[in-house]
Amino acid sequence: MVSYDRGGKSVGNLSPLSDPGIVPNPYPVYARLAEQEPVHWCESLSAWAITRYEDCAGALRDPRFKAERMEEILSGKFQGRALSAENIYHRFTKNVMMYTDGPRHAALRKSTRAGFTHEAHGFYSEVIERVAYDLVASVPEGAKEIDAVSGLAEKLPVHAAVHAFGVPEEDLDTVIPSVDKVMTYWSGPQEQPLELDQLLEHLADLHTYAFELVEGKRGKVVPGTVIARLAASLEDQTEVTPEQTVHQLVLLLIALFAPTTPGSLASGMLAFATNPDQIARFLANPACVDNTANEVVRYNASNQFTWRVATTDVDMGGVRIKEGQRVALFLGAANRDPAVFDQPNKFDLDRPNSGKNLSFGFGPHACLGRQIAGLEIKWFFAALFDRFPTIRLAGEPEWNSNLEFRSLRSLPLSLG
Repeated sequence: MVSYDRGGKSVGNLSPLSDPGIVPNPYPVYARLAEQEPVHWCESLSAWAITRYEDCAGALRDPRFKAERMEEILSGKFQGRALSAENIYHRFTKNVMMYTDGPRHAALRKSTRAGFTHEAHGFYSEVIERVAYDLVASVPEGAKEIDAVSGLAEKLPVHAAVHAFGVPEEDLDTVIPSVDKVMTYWSGPQEQPLELDQLLEHLADLHTYAFELVEGKRGKVVPGTVIARLAASLEDQTEVTPEQTVHQLVLLLIALFAPTTPGSLASGMLAFATNPDQIARFLANPACVDNTANEVVRYNASNQFTWRVATTDVDMGGVRIKEGQRVALFLGAANRDPAVFDQPNKFDLDRPNSGKNLSFGFGPHACLGRQIAGLEIKWFFAALFDRFPTIRLAGEPEWNSNLEFRSLRSLPLSLG
């Protein structure tokens, strides 16, 4: 089996995807793999890594690759650990739309529609715009530099979670630590940092919290928010159980405080700070403003890959993927495929097809929160450049070591 170093040269039998040193810039490795070994076995993921856009997009809509994969993912991450069907892990993963297929997936997705209507998105846009401008306004007058990760990127999703999604502010200290622990399950090629029992404990805590929130035993949910709209629709639900509704709420909480949105905001600031001509394009052209979210998540996807499991033998890229094997669809690689995106390594708000990025999935499992995430990115940069139109790097960015959810640890910015 051929493997490559960070530049894509053959080095032996270790996958270059297993090297945390590629996290700051994995794209040369992706490009070489896509050219020479587009379906590449990564031992540390126990999965086939798929790197071409056509293959990734095809797998996302191909029923031969199931989204119901969490039992197989568990066996790959914690070998030898079997959990009963009644364990919170299986009750949760088999009853949320992200990890289900067919009629169950359709029913679960339908049950969330009340929170994501056209009217609701109009409300969320107004709220997120206000939240973004308030956050940027909170930067002290006269400040010359800022760590844009802790000072801005990590704060906006939390404020949006309260004011647009409806997580009671007084409950944040309960919810966020549990989500942070659960998110370590998606650690990329690295070793699992927590024992399985610890993860299950935090997952159970989130479910206890969600049950209490629905029952009115926790903090007050703001009217008009996502959670308020979903709660108001409970009486009309006929295709899902109350417990499934709580599972969906837990999935929403995990998504809200996952590193994806802060990762996109931080990497977006890095892209703009090193491409100041694109700030000028943003300020001069409303079409570029509207395309910002698409190009930011295409250029540097926070979720670099997602998972599927083959339900039958599938031939792809000259390789036979066997029934039951896991595949890691490298969305970050697909988003820079030169067969789809002209000059893929260029950050370009004028790019006509930025919206074809796969960062939010594709097909029946496309992310339900894509529009809200786009609003957060759009209004954040509108607020940022309204006050600080000349941001530049003020030091060396530092990246976290997790390739699966690739994000910056620190981003020193000069505010100009």
